[in-house]
This record gives sequence, structure tokens and C-alpha cells, in this order.
Amino acid sequence: MNLIDTFQITETEVITITGGGGKTSLMFALGRELTAAGKAHVLTTTAKICVADVNPGQLLIDPDIDTIIAKIKKDPAKEWVIGREEVAQQKIAGFSDDDLARLQQALSPLVIINEGDGSNRRPYKFYADYEPAIPLLTTKIIHVIGAETFKKPIDETLFHRSQLFDGEERFFDEAVLKRTLETFSRTKLDPHFEPTVDRILLINKADGEHLEHARQMAQIGKMIFPHCFIGSLKEGWITSC
Repeated sequence: MNLIDTFQITETEVITITGGGGKTSLMFALGRELTAAGKAHVLTTTAKICVADVNPGQLLIDPDIDTIIAKIKKDPAKEWVIGREEVAQQKIAGFSDDDLARLQQALSPLVIINEGDGSNRRPYKFYADYEPAIPLLTTKIIHVIGAETFKKPIDETLFHRSQLFDGEERFFDEAVLKRTLETFSRTKLDPHFEPTVDRILLINKADGEHLEHARQMAQIGKMIFPHCFIGSLKEGWITSC
């Protein structure tokens, strides 16, 4: 699996990961590849990351972005996970757009990988008005969905904020998937981002019994997202739709 080449990541990208079903796993997988390639990068969030998901040795928490910058400069090769504060010792809260822009300018060239969504560990979600939190300096948006959601009941078992689903359908079938992705693109991306910002759909967990469902989902996804992939972060593979 070569995510850097697959997603054509340059040394100045700001990548925001949204959706569910592997956001944090993708963020850390990208981080490992960038470390191996010797490319400077930081991992962060404009939503909230669980403290338990982060190696304490990687964690850098401070409300002052200039302090964060100074500490990174002392050890720029380290794979830092940065945040503004810890919330109830359970979640890491991130920085504002202005702070991220300052970070990027001070440490350029730098790849920023940002988790911009929360899904309560479910493989997909429906959106409140204020979600997701995508910084305006983002250059790539990777929207993740777990293949195990396809044709399953729309409830809290697999869907975070399932109560926000506005249709009468009971199952996440082809029509619901298409409408959901179209709505996300139209309401969450189109008003804020130019076509030059890459829009990538990753259908994750395309392994075992979910592979055929992932392929069916991809036929819909590639009509809406300019770049569409299926893969399994667990098994370590990804392929273009």
C-alpha cells in the first residue's frame, strides 16, 4: 500500500479526513508513510481525537501555536500529534484555521493531516449543520465510509447520528448512498471549496464478505467524487475504482 503515490500527496498538502470507518487509521497510516519517506508532517484535528488512540510519546498539547511550532523545530523528524487541549482527559481538541495557517507557514514544507470529523467509532454518519470541520486551507479532502454499511439498517449500530437521516428508507441501499454522497458534496464541499481542492472517496473495509459491496458502492461513488478508491487499511491495500 502506497498512500502517498495513490493520493498524489505533495510536501505542502493540507489533508482533511471526513466520514467514518477508518479516519484515524488512515491518518496514522499516512503519517507512517510520510515518516518513512522523510517528509515533514504533523497530525491534528479540527474535531476531536481520542487520547487513547495516540502514543503518548507523539502527543504535543499546548494552547499556544507558537509554543507548538518551537517544540516541533527542536525535533522536526518526530511524528507529532498536536492539539490545543485535552478535554476531560479523553479527547484532543485542535486548532483554528488561523493557527494552522501559521503552523504551515512557519514549518514549510509541511504536510498537515487533519481529522475533521467525529463518528463515535461507527463506519459512517449523518451530518449536523456544523459538521464537518474542514479548514479552508485544505488541499485534499478524503471522505471515508466503511463497506459494511451497505444495505444495512439505518440505525445507531452502524451510523452515527442516525436520527439526522431525513429519508423514509430503512436500509442504506444504492439510492440512499447516492443521495447521501450527493448531499454531502453539495452542502458541505461545494459552498466552500474550489474544484482545485481534490475530493477523494475511500470505501474502506473492502475485505472478506464486504468486497463485493465495496465494488457496488464504488460504482455510485465515482459518479460523485472525482477520485474514488476501495481498499482495506487492515489488510494494507487500496485500488482505484
